[in-house]
Amino acid sequence: PLLYDGSLQTILAEYQSGDASRKGRSPGMIAPVLMEFDTCAGFAEQQMQVVKAVLVGSELGAQVVLPTNAGHVWDLWILEPFLAVAESLFRSAACQRRPSPHPGYWCAQKHMPAVLVLDNGRQDLVKGRKSWRIEHVAEIESLRDVLWSITPSTVHVSCEILSNIQIVEPGDKWDLFWKVWGNVKFQEDLQSTKQRMVERLSLYAAAAIEKSKQMGFRSDKNKGALHFNALHLYAHAHGQLCTPHSSTPGRDNCVTNTLEVGNVLLSEGVSPAIPLYLATSLSKDELEQWREESKASVLVDNLFDAYTLVSRDMLAEEILREWTPRLKHHKMFWPAVSFLLSMDAQMFIGHSISQFAGFLMQIRWRGRQPIIHYNSGTVRSVRLQETKQLASKENLGIPLFGKQIKWIFCIQPGRGDSSSHMAKVAIKSALAKTSLVPIGITTASPRSKFAADLVSAGVRLIYHTPSWMPHINSTIQRWTGAKHRFGRLKKPSHLLSDLDAMVGTFLRIDIPILGLLDPFLFYADIDVLFQNDVTWPKLLGVEEDIFQEIRRLPYEQQQFAKPGKPGLPRYFAMSAESEMKREAVNAGVMLWNLQSMRESYPSFLDFIVKSDDITWPIGPGDQGALRTFYKRDRAPSYLPYEFNWKAYWPPNPEAVLVHFHGPKCEHDILPYLKDGHISVSLFKFLLIRCGQDGDCS
Repeated sequence: PLLYDGSLQTILAEYQSGDASRKGRSPGMIAPVLMEFDTCAGFAEQQMQVVKAVLVGSELGAQVVLPTNAGHVWDLWILEPFLAVAESLFRSAACQRRPSPHPGYWCAQKHMPAVLVLDNGRQDLVKGRKSWRIEHVAEIESLRDVLWSITPSTVHVSCEILSNIQIVEPGDKWDLFWKVWGNVKFQEDLQSTKQRMVERLSLYAAAAIEKSKQMGFRSDKNKGALHFNALHLYAHAHGQLCTPHSSTPGRDNCVTNTLEVGNVLLSEGVSPAIPLYLATSLSKDELEQWREESKASVLVDNLFDAYTLVSRDMLAEEILREWTPRLKHHKMFWPAVSFLLSMDAQMFIGHSISQFAGFLMQIRWRGRQPIIHYNSGTVRSVRLQETKQLASKENLGIPLFGKQIKWIFCIQPGRGDSSSHMAKVAIKSALAKTSLVPIGITTASPRSKFAADLVSAGVRLIYHTPSWMPHINSTIQRWTGAKHRFGRLKKPSHLLSDLDAMVGTFLRIDIPILGLLDPFLFYADIDVLFQNDVTWPKLLGVEEDIFQEIRRLPYEQQQFAKPGKPGLPRYFAMSAESEMKREAVNAGVMLWNLQSMRESYPSFLDFIVKSDDITWPIGPGDQGALRTFYKRDRAPSYLPYEFNWKAYWPPNPEAVLVHFHGPKCEHDILPYLKDGHISVSLFKFLLIRCGQDGDCS
């Protein structure tokens, strides 16, 4: 009895003939005040607009008329539960609002539909009524009395007004929004299609497990065959990846991380051992085209190489051979199916700018289901929250200071057993002594034994081939053996003729462009031994209560440390080198401000590439480049000694880590302690200190 799907003329004719009473329809089913509204944009937006329209209608006491043109989202709904909750909401709101210009109208114990669904007859419905148009959200509350003072009347609400209505937790609107949304049920046609796609997804599970095993990942057999992750890929077939968003002045999605999304998944621990469903309109062929046309295809490769990707058209093609959904030609059919699939996924990953992803994140967050938004840059919050179109109390964006600090390190194959042993010690000590999440950056192949062993050891690995490798290679070849290389007071390094070593050390300059989400990251070389946990207060050199004040401030309001001082770095923080001086000079352990480093990366890389010999008066390699380029007001802040304690300094049980800067344990320290052997003359004075007053023994 709630659903009126006939024309207005038919209903009015029933009244005149008496058929209305026999069919259980009341002549008063059309309310004195009606509300018409528009919907616009895509699938997720329309769902939110319809729910908000019911809330506005309830506030105005105005019967809501669903638009009659075809292709709306509610065509995919089972309408009865939605209409029933709307009627309940109207009655409850009216009964609680007394006194009002319409006392008892919606509160009365009679059957009155809150929402009219008419397939035509709109002109007859509004004929002779006083018409109003809401121009601003603020007018809604004040307009209620006006509408009921001049009846019959009609008010029109645009989709822009509905979109801009703020639904914020905590609050009555927040509770009512989810009460109405909870009664949105999708038709069996969509549910059946979704279930068939889930079953088809399970056929890709074996391929995902095999691919992940080759990379060193362990598959969880207890998860079952129907588990999958979903990625709402914010991509376009022809490389259109930089679209301004007028609703957010001064911001765009140029930093989308869409190219780097594979790195995001790897660094956030999204397992390649289960299939990854791509909730995108792009077909399999279009995805391949996008991959080929991407300007940074080396970044895109990690998504395709590490994960077993399953696109919508791959599943739909198989399903439609056996079955034809009744609603398949509806323009929102497939977005709705992807939406339902994403609600059921083990992990959902989306772009925070997208309304589709943002709405899904809110729904999944309410159900305590895992979510990640994969873009970084200046937009760290989910757009729906930022605009308060649908804002939960808990920020679903990327926190400024993560609960688990990520430890980033760079590691190269071909460096010999000594380097491999150092890495194992560093990783094992980090996992045993700290709460750090180890993330390695390497040029190794994802399916090499070298890379697989690291993954098996608990490292989240990012596979990266830097654009500057040919320059470093040609520079080393050009200067190898040259007598005049270190003129002009430049300082030499024993590593400057070792290509693998130089690529390994320069790899860290690319950290800002790899798509890592955290605004601040902890970096340490692999020649370290962790002794104590790494925490934010320790890193910033402040007490816990001060840190709690810092973490509550948004990035734009943070007070960054001055050069050489402890605190939150404007660019990066360093500690002392060989001498216990309060100076920021050693790049072996750093705290990075990724946003600033990302913004300055192009000019920094240009500075390095223009170098004739990758050596500077202040020092060689990337450390020399960092200290030369980032100077004056951009100079590094200070990282406490405890994060870069040296083996040749006196023992310190409070040190967070020991950095084997210069002489390495296996290659230099042990031979020296055994028989006094010194293989690198530069290390002689450090080895003497190490044996006399240091912690080497």
